[in-house]
Amino acid sequence: MLFSAEMENSRIAWTHHTENFWLGCDMIAPECAHCYIGRILRRQGRQPWGQLYRSTTWGNPDKWEAEAAAQRKCLRVFTNSLSDFFHTAADAWRPAAWEVIRRTPHLVYLILTKRPELIARRLPPDWGGGWHNVWLGVSTGCKQTLNKMESLRRIAVHPKAVRFLSAEPLLEDIAEDIDLSGFGWVIVGGESGSGPQYLWDPNADWRKEFDQRGRREMLLQWARRLRIVCKEAQVPFFFKQVTAFRPGQGEEALGRTYHEVPPPPFARWAVKPEQTQLRMARVS
Repeated sequence: MLFSAEMENSRIAWTHHTENFWLGCDMIAPECAHCYIGRILRRQGRQPWGQLYRSTTWGNPDKWEAEAAAQRKCLRVFTNSLSDFFHTAADAWRPAAWEVIRRTPHLVYLILTKRPELIARRLPPDWGGGWHNVWLGVSTGCKQTLNKMESLRRIAVHPKAVRFLSAEPLLEDIAEDIDLSGFGWVIVGGESGSGPQYLWDPNADWRKEFDQRGRREMLLQWARRLRIVCKEAQVPFFFKQVTAFRPGQGEEALGRTYHEVPPPPFARWAVKPEQTQLRMARVS
């Protein structure tokens, strides 16, 4: 089944575009409980969980590549914002997606997964020591899933690429437990969505939250402590949002806007249309 899911000039602050080669997922971790994938796909009449849909937007990266090459700049592409690139149900489609990535070298694909343990067996045959335009990331916002960072550390990445962490939603204070060795970027944010706001209980059964409405509160002190850890490790820190009904709220809640981004593998990053300046690789 084909489905159009283009999100050009993405509203997500840390990327230029999003490309969903396929859509749909399964909830496998505490962070998944109120995932926006459910809200978006249900509005479109789709079942978000337990089924994957191949999209019709596979030609977008070629268009973006032509744009970036003409400007001699790099663009960041959040890859599969409405699914997981390493979901096993997409094994038949993934080789063709790798081919798209291979032929668009000015696009830096930000592949964020909750399944890092599945990566090694799903890399392209010519991966070698990694591709310069593939940045692999793992999603973890609580102590229970910090072990996923170790799974990603085992995957070779190109010297000009980075491994990155998305602590969104940040469900508890992980600053004292996190190990950033091997990682080159940290993205932090609170959960968005409707319903009552509440503090997450790490001792409760997180699977019971899957049918519960609301958004889990991120205390700003957790984000502040994580920023200090990043500063000490000289890792760029990107603060995306506070806990709120709508995403992208409260970018300056830590006292200023922290939109630090690692440098591109070559050339310069393109500036997003709504930005006059993109802050890059400045750890402060």
